[in-house]
Amino acid sequence: MKTIFSRITVAGLFATASISCLVADESQSIAGHDLSHYQTQLHDENRVVRLRAVKSLGAFEKEAGPALIEALKHDDAGVRYIAAVHLGRIGGDTLNSSVDLLTKLRGDHSSVAVQQAAAFSLCRAGMVDEYLPFLMERLAYPERAMACSAAELIGMIGPPAVAAVDVLEQVKRDNPPAGKGDYHLGGVAGHALKKIKSDQP
Repeated sequence: MKTIFSRITVAGLFATASISCLVADESQSIAGHDLSHYQTQLHDENRVVRLRAVKSLGAFEKEAGPALIEALKHDDAGVRYIAAVHLGRIGGDTLNSSVDLLTKLRGDHSSVAVQQAAAFSLCRAGMVDEYLPFLMERLAYPERAMACSAAELIGMIGPPAVAAVDVLEQVKRDNPPAGKGDYHLGGVAGHALKKIKSDQP
C-alpha cells in the first residue's frame, strides 16, 4: 500500500510540472495519438499504460472532461488520483460537473492519495473553506509522499489557499535544507508558498 501511494504522488508518477508541459497540438493529438486512444488505454491490463494514458488525457484539457470524469470511477487508485488532479487543474464547467463524484472520493478510505486529490479539486471548485483544512492536516502525515503531495496540491490551489500560509511556513522552518527534519517536505512547502503568494497584494 505504501509503495503504491508513493508512486502515485510527488515521488514521480504524477509530477505536475511534466503534466502541465504536455499540450495537445493543433490536430488534438499527443505523441501522435488522439483522445480516444488514451481513453481506450485506461482499461489496459498494464498499470503503467493506464497511468500514462490518464496522465496524457489531461493535455487535451476540457475536451477530455467526460473521459476524466469517468476515470474517477476507475478501479485503479492511481487513475482516480491523476484524473481528480487534472479536473481540478482544468477547472470550469468540467470541474463543476464532477463535484458530486469528487465529494464521494474525498471519503475514499481505500486511498489516502485519492482523498487528497479530491480535496484539492473541491478547493479549486470554490470549496476552500470546507476542504483546505483537510490538506493542511495532511502536511503532518507520517509518510513523506503523502505530506509532500498535500503541500504540492495546496500550492496548486494558489492564492485562495492563503489560510495555509502559516502552517506551510512552519513546515518549511521545521524541515530546512541542512538540518533535522525532511528537506524534501520543506522544499515542497517553500514552493507552495511561492505559488500562494504570487498574486497576493
